[in-house]
Amino acid sequence: MKLRLFALLALAAPAATLVSPREAIACGGCFAPPTETTVVNAHRMVLSVSPVQSVLWDQIQYSGDPSEFAWVLPVKRGAILEVGSDAWFETLDAATSVRITAPSSSCGQSGGGCGFVGVGASSDSVEAGGFGNEQVTVLHRGTVGPYETFTLATETPGALNTWLEANGYGVDASTQPVIDAYVEESFDFIAIRLLPGKDVKEMKPVRVVTPGANPALPLRMVAAGTGANVAITLFTISEARLAAEGFAAAAVPIDLLAWDFASQESNYGVLREKTLAAADDGRAFLTPYARQGSLFSSVSSPAAPFGVRYTTSGSTAPVDTIAAAFAQQGLANGETGETQDAACAVRFAEIANEVRAVANPCPAGVPLSDPSCGKVAADQIDARDLACGALDDLAIAMVGLHPKDVWLTRLEANLPRAALDTDLALSPAPQEPVDNWLRARVSVHADVLCGAAIPVLDGDRPSRTRGQDTLVGMTLGALALAAAIARRGARRLAARLA
Repeated sequence: MKLRLFALLALAAPAATLVSPREAIACGGCFAPPTETTVVNAHRMVLSVSPVQSVLWDQIQYSGDPSEFAWVLPVKRGAILEVGSDAWFETLDAATSVRITAPSSSCGQSGGGCGFVGVGASSDSVEAGGFGNEQVTVLHRGTVGPYETFTLATETPGALNTWLEANGYGVDASTQPVIDAYVEESFDFIAIRLLPGKDVKEMKPVRVVTPGANPALPLRMVAAGTGANVAITLFTISEARLAAEGFAAAAVPIDLLAWDFASQESNYGVLREKTLAAADDGRAFLTPYARQGSLFSSVSSPAAPFGVRYTTSGSTAPVDTIAAAFAQQGLANGETGETQDAACAVRFAEIANEVRAVANPCPAGVPLSDPSCGKVAADQIDARDLACGALDDLAIAMVGLHPKDVWLTRLEANLPRAALDTDLALSPAPQEPVDNWLRARVSVHADVLCGAAIPVLDGDRPSRTRGQDTLVGMTLGALALAAAIARRGARRLAARLA
């Protein structure tokens, strides 16, 4: 089920704070038997960082049809593996995708459009060595959602690859130096594979909860199973806007953003692809969205001055915030369990301006619904108030954070395999919002609005900053939009971009 967004009515929110030291947490490599041709073509990840914990959600998207899917994640000692919800990724992706509106016109309708669309583990413990050997210790064996999982530890180079091969994981021998490097850095490993009878094309998200603030991802492991390039979409949730260290900061040239009134499409997708490829040979991240307070507060933007509201595939009633949309999507997906708690969206709105931190009253690895959970202090927010039955991703993401100060940031990349040779470290970026609602500057086929009359359009006089002329030359030949227009529209577009 997909989330749809509409601009209706809302307000905005400002400012910033900081995050602390880093240490890589978890991000996995995908393996399949040698007879399979599985290729990982995308990772969608969410990273929540607070002084108390770091939580990584990871969802692999791949081509191929493996009879056995295997996934190996390097983790720090004490990490706990859980399963996440599809609604979590669906909501964050839809709410932060770039939305393009047409230039305003003095006649006809100026349409808008999308230029780019873009449970605690239950287990039976086994004794160390039951599935291991004298060099690899099985710390934990269990099932999480549709997965069988093993948590493994070793201090011996090469031992983990041997264990994985012996236990039916089709590990490429080329991964051994990478795995050995993580062994040297005192990582443990979680090995995951689908249980028999499970066959899905988009993997159920997993989340790894690690104690402490660790704003880093071991990208070296992501290289396993990928093709020439891998698309990465990373959402960060923290008390600062975060950016990728050591990677170029790409920016789509908005002055080249064109809208075709005939097809009701923009050229944003082409501009984005060319921008990412050109920036430092593809070693670049784009930030199409960054907002403080947007999880729990309504937002507006210059391109959507009447504000943003969200509706899901399971409801026609729009809601004002991303948190409320998440609850609505979870209900539509049937991911709230037996508890049909539609009122949780209302509770979310009550904490938008809270300066108290969210606390988890449950022991590590225990679901929020467990009777063993205790109470939080009076100056804390109970994480259970942010759960909708079994739908608890938002609650887990907020532990240790102050709702009013939280930034939601979206980072995108299409990294060449060579760029996965180093881990990804995140650090505070300039604490400025980035709006995902954009108005096109250039008009194509504008005559469909007014016939023979010449319409007055916002995009008729685009401003261009120095240095963008070279990017114009790079992108013009690739603009599918410009290639498809009629001769009159082509002359007008060329004149504006000259």
